[in-house]
Amino acid sequence: MHPAGIITAVLIIIAALLFWRSQWEKKQLSVEQYELRTAKLRKKVRLVFLSDLHDASFGERNQALFRRIAELSPDAVLVGGDMITCGKRAQQPPRTEVCLHLMALLTRRFPVYYAEGNHENRMRRNFPDAYRIFTDHLLQMGVEYIRNGQEIFDTEDLIEDEADDLNLYGVSMEQRYFDALRPGFGRKEQMPKHYLSERLGKPDRQQFNILLMHSPLYLREAAAWGADLVLAGHFHGGTIRLPFIGGLMTPQFQFLLPECAGRFQEGSTEMIVSRGLGTHSIRIRLNDLPEISCIDILPEEQK
Repeated sequence: MHPAGIITAVLIIIAALLFWRSQWEKKQLSVEQYELRTAKLRKKVRLVFLSDLHDASFGERNQALFRRIAELSPDAVLVGGDMITCGKRAQQPPRTEVCLHLMALLTRRFPVYYAEGNHENRMRRNFPDAYRIFTDHLLQMGVEYIRNGQEIFDTEDLIEDEADDLNLYGVSMEQRYFDALRPGFGRKEQMPKHYLSERLGKPDRQQFNILLMHSPLYLREAAAWGADLVLAGHFHGGTIRLPFIGGLMTPQFQFLLPECAGRFQEGSTEMIVSRGLGTHSIRIRLNDLPEISCIDILPEEQK
């Protein structure tokens, strides 16, 4: 065989193997365990954080996903947005049945708090009637839906004995904060100094404040506002994760961005970025398993 033919055949085989690997990875689930300590709580709280489902299903009607979450026995499930897919040029409202069925399963067992990502935000702008029906269904099944607001859940409702308040905030940012960087290493949209306080008010810094903020690019602003913990997603882990480097490319064509996944810190503020569960636009996952984030928040004195 001619050398060029051999090279072509090898490249085809490699491409086929990578495609098979990606298809396999998209159906797997990885539980990532995180532990935080704080003087603001007196009892351990376990949270499961989900993001970027994008209509994916793990097992029949997401039964496998639900079982993995149930095995973790969380005190609450926090949802960081983009559980649906609403394309920029979509002519029809997005499908919502996959998300709604999962939320119905979860609310039978756990308190569920849901904040918007850019896809829910786009649905609200482009398909307001469908958005109203979607959010009405969520509210009817008991989901606490947060858009530029605050929820307070008392840990006395979650665990017995002494009570603490966790303040949970969700911010729904405008589309400009999610636009692709041009070029890929360009600057992000700058967030005004009082952007978060104007939408969310000022947090009680004596209590533990969690901010669901779909984009992970604004940790510094969240820390200045007063978040103790920021939960984000949006970047799908970087699509292809390279050893020792991290995510190769986000769906917005940002390259080698450190904040694609993992744990980050700004002062005393922690941020956890999920790799997300599904895909859209670029439907590839390589070395980038779908993630369920399990977060244990413990008192500082507990060993």
